[in-house]
Amino acid sequence: MAKKPKNMSNDELASHLSQEIEQATGHMNSELSSQREDSMKYYLGEKFGNEIDGRSEIVTTDVRDTVEYIMPSLMRIFTTHNNIAEFEPQGPEDIEMAQQATDYVNYVFNRQNNGFKVLYDAFKDALISKTGIIKHYWEEKTEISTENYTNLTEIEYQSILANDELEVLQHTERVAQEAMIDANGIEISPEVVIHDAKVKRTKTGGQVKVASVPPEEFLISRRAVDIHSANFLCHRVKKSVSDLILEGYDRDVVENLPSYSSSDAELNEERLARFSFDDDSVPPSEEEGATKKVWLDECYIRIDFDGDGIAELRKITKGGNEILENVEIDYIPFSAICPLPIPHKFYGMSVADTVKDIQLIKSTIVRNILDNMYLTNNARYAVLAGQVELDDLLTSRPGGIVRMRSPNAVTALPTPQITGDAFNMVKYLDAVREERSGVSKMTQGLNPDVLTSHVTSGAISAATESSMQRIELIARIFAETGIKDVFSCIYQLVQRYEDREKIVFLNNKFVPIDVSRWKDKLNCFINVGIGSSSQQTKMQTMNGIMQIMQQIVQQGGMGSLVTGKNIYNAVSEFVTQSGYKNPDQFISNPEMMPPPQPPEPTVEEKIANQKAEIELQKLGLQAKQIEIDTAIKAQELKNKQDAAAIDLALKQKELQIKESQLALNQAELALEATQNRPVKIGPE
Repeated sequence: MAKKPKNMSNDELASHLSQEIEQATGHMNSELSSQREDSMKYYLGEKFGNEIDGRSEIVTTDVRDTVEYIMPSLMRIFTTHNNIAEFEPQGPEDIEMAQQATDYVNYVFNRQNNGFKVLYDAFKDALISKTGIIKHYWEEKTEISTENYTNLTEIEYQSILANDELEVLQHTERVAQEAMIDANGIEISPEVVIHDAKVKRTKTGGQVKVASVPPEEFLISRRAVDIHSANFLCHRVKKSVSDLILEGYDRDVVENLPSYSSSDAELNEERLARFSFDDDSVPPSEEEGATKKVWLDECYIRIDFDGDGIAELRKITKGGNEILENVEIDYIPFSAICPLPIPHKFYGMSVADTVKDIQLIKSTIVRNILDNMYLTNNARYAVLAGQVELDDLLTSRPGGIVRMRSPNAVTALPTPQITGDAFNMVKYLDAVREERSGVSKMTQGLNPDVLTSHVTSGAISAATESSMQRIELIARIFAETGIKDVFSCIYQLVQRYEDREKIVFLNNKFVPIDVSRWKDKLNCFINVGIGSSSQQTKMQTMNGIMQIMQQIVQQGGMGSLVTGKNIYNAVSEFVTQSGYKNPDQFISNPEMMPPPQPPEPTVEEKIANQKAEIELQKLGLQAKQIEIDTAIKAQELKNKQDAAAIDLALKQKELQIKESQLALNQAELALEATQNRPVKIGPE
């Protein structure tokens, strides 16, 4: 007999989670955390720790410069258009649905969640700390407010009591001594009971939330290759006791959770490095009570919790050693991006990783250059002991006098000049950085050679396109490995939780959105459009296309080779590439325009039309007359036919009468014969 499956106890579950967290934390706190900490320090331009007193301590900013040069290109690629992602229809019947899904999902990301800031933070995390993490989930919101009501009638007060969102905190009732006006402007008669109430309104709702997660708050199994196949993930999230109580957790449990100031997550070296730029330390939390912050381990794990032999995906929230939540789920609310992924490995390389050694070497060389210049301007001297007044020699000022007892008692020591070779080395390091990162003077618009007359625009465009390839590859990796997942999950979330029709302002008009009519996400594809050319190049291309369209129209190709919709699409794309978000303010969509009115006819056309109308009227009158004559003739024929029928009926009747009389005479003769009476024939 098979044993009945048995659920894991909370202690067993907490112990298993602790092991997974310890392994993931150990992996992160090993070399990975050290690398990301160093990358942040390099980005902030902090000292290396090998500085010597009295020597130059300058630090070049190659990591920060490279990251900041790449960021504008990435943000332009993803945010130039209104829609970051597009849902493509599978058939003609899906076109309207796909367009609505595209508009609404982008609205949720950009308007409801400040999508620009989410992308900016995630991109910068990826460029500096190897991986950018984006979390997307449905957040139940509870809003509490206090309202005061006065001069309520009995009916109004009872409606408040019947409202589930309202809770009466204070209530007084009294009898109106004189006529009063209530909140609705209705007069209340004297001697009527009226109510005053203080009410707490608790309004619940929800929306899709999208946020960038700090890399040090995200844990993943060291065996993981990607997020979707990982057996364990964890978000070490910080929340207040008040927030946890509003979310429905037990008050006694959450109030006893340890404060975040004593948590390992708060003391993480990466987190400390981020704050070290303008603050030497992170102050401990002094908040208590409802505002006290606590760290929760929000774990997503594949585990056989129910003992049926099949591992299911579960969300388990743990605070300290307390299990606060344990539910089965069907999706993981995280997406990850990495600029330089390593195949078959979750953590790849960041742009900072490729430039850190250059910053170290370059800083060392620049320090030596500066030290050499300092030494040149403040040279060392060889002096004969006892032959020079050292105070005079040590006091350096224009026109100063150095007293000496013998000639040539002071000799300047030569200082070799290293600036020439050193600057050549700096240029070489800059070239290496450009090759590694794809960031060059061409992409920055800082190359003076492009201003010379012998450089053609085609050569400039080719060089710019070549230098942009590395950056656009990073953008494509971000799009395919992370951003596509973000929008796909937003689509799933709105389908699952938004079950009511709503009115949303999209594309400069209010549109009804009914998510229940959308198809399942599997029937749609998400397309993140990234072009291979720069914005300026795209504008030039679109300008050339519009010129070709103009030539086709001039040669009579309007309506056959080129339509009004084609022209609208070309101009709309040109305006969009120019940086304007709403092309419809410059050009009208022909599909949204009413049908054109026919042109006003000329005088000759009017006369001809009148003559045609007169002829038509004549033809109509003639046809009417023919119709009348035909009707008259038909009636006459019918009358003749009717008279003939009547005459025939009369003759048939007379014949019937004669036949009846004859039969009667025959019957009388027969009767008389039977009576042996003489037969009298004819009249008497």
